[in-house]
Amino acid sequence: MRRLAVALPVAAILAALPAAANPGIDPLTWLERAAASARQSTYSGTVIHMQGERTATSRITHVFFSGSEHEKIESLDGPRREIVRRDDQMQCYFPDAKTIRIDRRVTAKFFPSLVGGPMEAIAENYRLALGNVERVLGQDCQWIHLDPKDALRYAQRLCAEVGSGLLLRAKTLGTRQQVLEQYAFTDLRLGREVSRSEVKSTFLSQSKDWRRDVQPPDEPKPGSTGWVVASPPSGFRLVGEMQRLLPNRLQPVTQLVLSDGLATMSVFVEPMSNPARTAEATNEDGALSVFVRPMGEHLVTVLGEVPPAAAQQTGRSVGRQAVAAGAPVR
Repeated sequence: MRRLAVALPVAAILAALPAAANPGIDPLTWLERAAASARQSTYSGTVIHMQGERTATSRITHVFFSGSEHEKIESLDGPRREIVRRDDQMQCYFPDAKTIRIDRRVTAKFFPSLVGGPMEAIAENYRLALGNVERVLGQDCQWIHLDPKDALRYAQRLCAEVGSGLLLRAKTLGTRQQVLEQYAFTDLRLGREVSRSEVKSTFLSQSKDWRRDVQPPDEPKPGSTGWVVASPPSGFRLVGEMQRLLPNRLQPVTQLVLSDGLATMSVFVEPMSNPARTAEATNEDGALSVFVRPMGEHLVTVLGEVPPAAAQQTGRSVGRQAVAAGAPVR
């Protein structure tokens, strides 16, 4: 029998909460709780991710102790893959290829950790409001509405479990309020129901002889790669900059990561390959936009969960960082 979601008044839910756990009716406070809970709670569950025509299922286990995050993400569809993370250090296991990739987490865009802040920057670019409280996985869940103030980002709908603040569902909406992307827990365990041993790699004992693919360990300082995004959409800030070793590339590729606290864009700059691309191109897949632009001897690629116009504005403003004047040279 199908279970119907029941919408409840926010005031009734808040009245039943202990004073220490009551976030009030300020949506920014609810957003702060969601961000903190994703980092500082212990939980394990199955997550379904739908984007465009694709559906993927994974299992995430997150344990917080001694001030550190320990996490394991297992893909349950397609090729076997597992990510084991301690804070920003990641080991990505690919058992079919017998490879371990040692990397750093660039952003926190693993559900339910979707909110990166700072919260004031999010409030500058989104209108925040509380929606209904619904029953999700047997728990009361508060919907938080984030509607963009411009056409360069998508609307977001986040559902936070009332007691802990942990996100149980999330949706990205297009310009016609259609769902472009969504995440949802289909089962969930919290707190003491999850043990520390569950975040250990399934492949730890058999991976001693696997090939290790190690990314450069140090993240350069802003501007040190020599590339800059001169005119990103309002609210997007540089949150990561590095040289990366990508498959099928002979030379390291520059990656610049920009975020407005919710949406994220990655800008890749690499030497032009043969045959050389001569024209710009834009593609969409659900909430993901891809923009490619030839720039002299280099190729710029922008990937982001943003409308195409935002990816295009970002890609067209990439240039060389001038040493003396500090202005981009294109």
